[in-house]
Amino acid sequence: MDGGSFIRELCVALNHRWEPERPFLLFTAYFDESDTHGPRPNVVMAGLLANARQWELFDRRIRALQRRDGFSVFHAKDFRRLRGEFEGWGPEKCQRLVSDLAIAVRDNVKDAIYAVLPHHIYIDEYRSLPFPKGMPVDSQYGVCFRAFLYRLMQILSVDRKHHRLHVIIEDGHKNIGGAVRIFNEMKDEYSTLGFPILGTITPVRKSECRLLMVADFQAHLGYLSETRLLKGQSDYFAMAGVQQPKANEAGLTRLEITPEALRESKTLWEEDRQRRMAEWRANRDARRAARVASAEVSE
Repeated sequence: MDGGSFIRELCVALNHRWEPERPFLLFTAYFDESDTHGPRPNVVMAGLLANARQWELFDRRIRALQRRDGFSVFHAKDFRRLRGEFEGWGPEKCQRLVSDLAIAVRDNVKDAIYAVLPHHIYIDEYRSLPFPKGMPVDSQYGVCFRAFLYRLMQILSVDRKHHRLHVIIEDGHKNIGGAVRIFNEMKDEYSTLGFPILGTITPVRKSECRLLMVADFQAHLGYLSETRLLKGQSDYFAMAGVQQPKANEAGLTRLEITPEALRESKTLWEEDRQRRMAEWRANRDARRAARVASAEVSE
């Protein structure tokens, strides 16, 4: 199944009709990650936000690039190592594909985001410190995914309309189950608060939805940018001309998950736990007082 057809069928399944011209009703975020292999991986996770019609049009551009350059699926790890479908590619051909994909992202989606979480920060500032009672322990992948959801909900809340965010995430990663858990936890939490912005999460393979390769590409660009920044060079997005978007071009956000943010997540969890406990005790005491008052009246 191609990417455009998948989005169309999912849109019909969720809304019982195809709604291509309502860009603020149905959004789909694509998540993938790059450079997460090895014993001490740094994570660069990318996501793209667009409406159903934008994804359908984007899919046509991706198909054109596939036909021109003769590849079927963009796998960042294969592209970086020039193996598989990219074996024998020269620097000019690689650069042309990267530039054309960057321009396609800039011109066809609403927002492009990538998150960075170095392994040592995850270990030193998150896993190595005590966890509040009852707080779930997110994987490195899960920490990035949670940060993504918060950011996307902020984006969709700006105009105060009733949006519903549907997420398509690439299946096959060992931490997919954790991502689904995080999504459902946050969905329940915000629905309870009267803010039901999260819709569904659908794990699929690239073979089912070609557009997932675009998230893989965006993660690759994030990886290139981080590599350049470590060398004191300008990031890749500045080189590609997508850092300062014009009207109708995708915004670009780099989410840096800092030690302070990781520590604060534990502080906020504990504060919320204490608040819930105080509410529970207050309700318990109120019920006891009501029972005592009822008994006194009966006497």
